[in-house]
Amino acid sequence: MFVLVVRHIINKLTLEINRPYRAVFFMPILRRAIMKPEGWQAQRRIETDYDRAIRRLIQRTWQIIGIDPDLLSPWDFVRRLERLANTGSFDHFALATAKRMITQTFFDTAQTWREAARGGSKGRLIYEVLRQEMQGPVGNMVYVLIDRNAGIIRSMPFDLASQATLYIQEQTAEGKRPEQIAQELLQKFPHMSAKKAALIARTEASKSHTALIQARSDRLGLAWYVWRTSQDGRVRSSHKHMEGVLCRFDTPPSPELLADEKNVGSYNAGEIYNCRCYPEPLIDITDISWPHKVHYGGQIVRMSKEQFRKVA
Repeated sequence: MFVLVVRHIINKLTLEINRPYRAVFFMPILRRAIMKPEGWQAQRRIETDYDRAIRRLIQRTWQIIGIDPDLLSPWDFVRRLERLANTGSFDHFALATAKRMITQTFFDTAQTWREAARGGSKGRLIYEVLRQEMQGPVGNMVYVLIDRNAGIIRSMPFDLASQATLYIQEQTAEGKRPEQIAQELLQKFPHMSAKKAALIARTEASKSHTALIQARSDRLGLAWYVWRTSQDGRVRSSHKHMEGVLCRFDTPPSPELLADEKNVGSYNAGEIYNCRCYPEPLIDITDISWPHKVHYGGQIVRMSKEQFRKVA
């Protein structure tokens, strides 16, 4: 059933995508467009919409299974959370919520690629790839992202149940009565679910954004990208020094290791929890100034254009 539902949405996407591309594919290349780095940044509205949708999903399904305001047993609270994950309505809404976010991200990133192609040296190639992409790796990535996000949403009640179980154990050890713990859980649930929804929305919207940019870059044979941050006070210290660094999609850096911090693994821009960084594909070597910072051999080195050509 899942495959049929997703296949239906992909077919609709293909029809919609092909329509605008037929017109722009034949546009003459008159000049080289100047694409600002922030043009590749994920739209905040997608994250915000996803956050709200997940919260509504939890609230709506919570109302369906019901919760007694006079709840006496905290373990009944945990059981209801686990039952929430197994309801057919929750499963249906989880898939629909994931599908909506990925669809938004798909069209948003496609628009960015069209803007980058306008007047560029690879303009016609980009237009052609976009026109046919739902039959290739990008279409497959859409399936993967919808499936992954639906799975993450489905697991949310179990994650909340685990948090509740830990809280019950801690409060019981302190000598609190079961009914008191149960009432505290009822009060904490809105905050617990909102916090979890925000983390999922921010992390997965960014990951999906990066995944679709990488899938299209791979199709175009673009191996390198410029790591971009949101350039504000909330950028984590390990990412600040990555701003403007050229990286390969298939050889991601370890920003924490490069910053002499605790290593949490290697990843591309936007691929780690709570990250708002994003990749700006290097479409043409003349798009950036030289010499330039490059992540190469596990280090950040400064290279001239000639040096970069030899390793690219």
